[in-house]
Amino acid sequence: MDTRVASLARSERVYAAVKARVIACEFPQGQRILLEPVARSLGVSTTPVREAMNRLAAEELVIKAPCKGFVALRLTRQRLSGHYDITRLLLTHTLERLDTQTRRTLPVFEPIATALHRLNRRHLTDDRVLAACTGEMFLAIAKLGTNADIVCAIRRANDRLHYPRTLECRLLPEVQEELVRLCELLLARRCDDLLRGIHDYHDTRIALLSPLLELAQQRDQR
Repeated sequence: MDTRVASLARSERVYAAVKARVIACEFPQGQRILLEPVARSLGVSTTPVREAMNRLAAEELVIKAPCKGFVALRLTRQRLSGHYDITRLLLTHTLERLDTQTRRTLPVFEPIATALHRLNRRHLTDDRVLAACTGEMFLAIAKLGTNADIVCAIRRANDRLHYPRTLECRLLPEVQEELVRLCELLLARRCDDLLRGIHDYHDTRIALLSPLLELAQQRDQR
């Protein structure tokens, strides 16, 4: 039993490590992901890496191609625009349907207050941390509702937008301040202003798709 538990723990550790690299777009877009170097960097055989890749393929985070193995997804305008649009749609849907009692219940908003505290504590210079904070805030908003499918969909969108959100930080000077404002609006129960803020947030990102995709391409060419 101990051996089985250890094996499962190792598989989860490898999966988490490989997924972190995938959502950070560390593998060149549209190219085959070689399992041997990944396994070597993690100090494991290729077996748990292949298992992790199969799980990620099932989650549509990588492509499993016949006779080619696993291939990193390519960022495209259509794909990114779709992820931004579905995030906007689901967040506004959740906020518009919050009942009065939920809006008055402080414990429900504790994750948002925690996120705001982190954002106000110091100036964040790590793009990855800001991207993670964005995902955490949007997930917390989704959890204010009672629809588990929406929560799951926001998690999926967060995975797919993690790397683009790091690039946003290079194109927009006040990402942290923007996140602070959104958190403050929610905690103040100013839902109409928050809805406008979420629309503005996503309009700004969609308008940046061309330079964002150029940045991603430049990284792959290094």
